Amino acid sequence: MNSWVDVLKEPSPRPVEPAGMLFVIRCIPDAFTGERLNIGVCGIDRGGKRLAKVVTEPGRLQCLYGESSRNVLLLAEVAREAAALGSPSPSQQIVFDEPTPFFHSELEEAVENTFADQVTIALPQRLQAHRDDVSDDTAVSVVTDALKKILQLNFEVVASTPQVLINSERGPRAVTIPLQPRNGVGTIRSAYYSAQTLKSHLMDSVLDLECAARYREKRALGLFLLRPKRCTKDVHVTIDRVVDGVMYRCPSSLHLGQSDEPEELAHEVARWANQVAG
Repeated sequence: MNSWVDVLKEPSPRPVEPAGMLFVIRCIPDAFTGERLNIGVCGIDRGGKRLAKVVTEPGRLQCLYGESSRNVLLLAEVAREAAALGSPSPSQQIVFDEPTPFFHSELEEAVENTFADQVTIALPQRLQAHRDDVSDDTAVSVVTDALKKILQLNFEVVASTPQVLINSERGPRAVTIPLQPRNGVGTIRSAYYSAQTLKSHLMDSVLDLECAARYREKRALGLFLLRPKRCTKDVHVTIDRVVDGVMYRCPSSLHLGQSDEPEELAHEVARWANQVAG
């Protein structure tokens, strides 16, 4: 039996050398939100061989960005080519993370395992056979239909025609105002869009509301957002960021209502209309 003195005399084990290095490839699809997505992995073994793998199918990207998911796939392919060649990031929308070592694995195995663990957007949508698609027009239709069923007010809230003609200094202009209670103007929007498209739609709506309120001397504005159902937490976080980025620039008289249920959103519209009519 060796004593502790004998153990101390034994040479220390040599440190395990890494089999190679790995780094995650990230993408920034929308500079406005600044959200980063893991879209791929690149590995380099001790001999300098490089192997890059990126997302190639829409998968969960469709729930996040809809049709814009194609742009992410194009960025992913550009990133794969650059990483495989050892070139720097070819775009400000592509980020190569700091490399970290991997041990006791072949290059192909390390890349595959890391890709499966880090690039979750490559997984298919198992809870949804297809992506829901609710346009702004559909959102207006389903919410106003629900509103007509529950509305017990003695004045008109749902406009017979959502197009309002404004006699501006530059001539007649049409703005879209589907909700026209006494003393107020309101609109309904769908959040079933990519971040960039949603931002554009919301800003257009706010401008329409402010314009109609100014020329028609209305004091209250209402913006009601129908949010998507059965989407990931990341989708809801992205929507929240877009809404926050628009709302802080809106007048304090603008009321925001949100729900993923048309009936709940209709009740919110009814409460708002009742308040502004008083």
